[in-house]
Order: sequence, then C-alpha cells, then structure tokens
Amino acid sequence: MNYPIRLLPQANYKEIECDLSSHFLIRVIKTKEINEIVNSETGLVKIEHIFSPRRHGSDLSTSLLGVFEISHIQIELTELGKTKYSHYCKPNDEISPPLHEQDYLINSNRHFWVVNIKDIMNAEVEYLDSSLPFKANCVIMHTPMKWNFWHFSIRWKTKDGFWNSLTPKEQEKLAKRLGTEVRAYISKYARIDEPNYVELEDDFYLNQDF
Repeated sequence: MNYPIRLLPQANYKEIECDLSSHFLIRVIKTKEINEIVNSETGLVKIEHIFSPRRHGSDLSTSLLGVFEISHIQIELTELGKTKYSHYCKPNDEISPPLHEQDYLINSNRHFWVVNIKDIMNAEVEYLDSSLPFKANCVIMHTPMKWNFWHFSIRWKTKDGFWNSLTPKEQEKLAKRLGTEVRAYISKYARIDEPNYVELEDDFYLNQDF
C-alpha cells in the first residue's frame, strides 16, 4: 500500500482555523473487540479507551475526519517511522512520503472512537486542586504532524495555563484529578460507529495565494 499523499503536509496547505463544529475528530483504539471497548451497562466507550490512565491526556492526539478516512486508522508508524514522522511541523512543509514496511505498517486490529467537535469544543470541566474547585476549558487545535496534516490536539486550559505546557511535575499532579474528569466527559460523547462526515472545503486549508 502506497502512503496516502493527501494525508501529508503540502506546499500549498495552511493552518486550519475555521469553525469545525459540524465536523468530527477520530482517535485510534488499539483493539477492534467491541465488547472490550464499550461498557455493556452504560453503552459508553470505556474511559480507559478515551486515553490510557498511564498517560494524562494533556495533549490528546486525534485526526479530523474527511480527507483522513476511517480506513487510515490502520496506518501504524514503525519505530523508525516514529523517529522520522511523529513530530509537529508547519502545514506547508514538504515531506517525503513514508515507505511501507520501513516507516509504516498496516494494522487491521484497530478500531476508533469519534466525537462531534461541537460536543466538546469550549467544554468546561471541574476538578479539584489542593481541595479547591477549579475549571478547565477544552481547546481543539490544528497541530499538523509530518505523517498527518489532519492531526488535531484536544487540549485543556487551566487556571495556570495549558495543561500540556505546565512543568512535568505539575502535569503529573493534575493527571488523576483533571485526567479523570476529562476522560469521563469525553466518554459521554464518544461513539464507535462511523458518522456521516464530509471533507473540509478546500478554501479552509488551501492557500489560494500560492
């Protein structure tokens, strides 16, 4: 399988800053066993599949559905591929395509959850810090990566700034308190069925002056 060129940054691409409230984000789940993914009692995605409890989710990786299709979740970077392509970049960087088997493999043992952006954008989550109540707000940011122009980050702005920008010690301190609330919140809106989605219009990611 040749790498889908439309997933890569391009010289005539620009940062996506438009209203995305009618679009969906997708995140990979590393199993396709539905009974492992969904809580049979609540029907919701289990919180451990929103993101791993071993990772605090301060910068949650997702992709914008459209040009990035459901089938693309099967693309898995190799260790070599990660060193070369798993890095943030400019939208208009010109990137050589990853090579099959060397830089990436196809892993069919994967599923996904999707969330409608309007359900989480600007969401407010309450958490405790030193026994005092505080609130964090959800911010969805276009964060292109060398392997995927359509990469988006779900981040949370706290009273001290963005969670992912705090010191490692401060991030870890919030991991259980804020992380638990974030996972529970997203779980309420995450779904594992393919939604009715469309590609983003060209004007919002193509540089017309190029």
